[in-house]
Amino acid sequence: MKRLLLLLVLSLTMGQLTVNAQTKEFAKEGKTTLKEHKLVVKERKELAKLTEKQFKGQMLKEAKKQAKALKREGWKPAPGTMPIENQLSEYYIQLHELDGRFPKYIMGRASAKASTYGVARKQAVARARVDIASSLQAEVASLNEMTEGNTELSNGEVETMAKMLETSQTLVQQSIGRTNVVYEIFREVDGKTEVQVAVNYDGNAAKSTLLKLFDEDSAELRAKLQKMLEEK
Repeated sequence: MKRLLLLLVLSLTMGQLTVNAQTKEFAKEGKTTLKEHKLVVKERKELAKLTEKQFKGQMLKEAKKQAKALKREGWKPAPGTMPIENQLSEYYIQLHELDGRFPKYIMGRASAKASTYGVARKQAVARARVDIASSLQAEVASLNEMTEGNTELSNGEVETMAKMLETSQTLVQQSIGRTNVVYEIFREVDGKTEVQVAVNYDGNAAKSTLLKLFDEDSAELRAKLQKMLEEK
């Protein structure tokens, strides 16, 4: 009982930290920081210990708190979408869902401001897709820490892989297929419309995108990455 109580308190504390950090970053830069990505990866390990019911209940509770703050700042759900708290809850759940050792979804988020809603939304979605490419860097870096088998990478291999991902950002962005908007809100600011969005990218598709970066010269590294991606 004490262990369960401790986990619930931990999930509440970490969940609040991430949601608050995300809102601040939306307002400042409209993108996710690498520090945030690493925090989310760390949180998954702890939240995975909760039952599905406990986890989803906690995320909805935190989403309701955050939704109140957003509404006070003038944010509204996009036409035809769910209430803000429901959108936030779904986004946060998908952000932490795992399929084995890899995320079920790679999430990207961004904001944009323009003279019309349509233009702002288009820009925000485009930026969110760019954010997915950044998210992949953090996910690959975390794989080595989570691996329990015999596929660990050496320090040199980790650095090589990080550099490949960093220099291939444009290629990754171009290779990203279909994404779905899971969170979309807007408000009017200084005569313009500001839109915030979050999009998801299928984890299996993301694995394929990653492996495409490795050519014949890095076949050994590709084989190790593939094994790590397939581990449960």
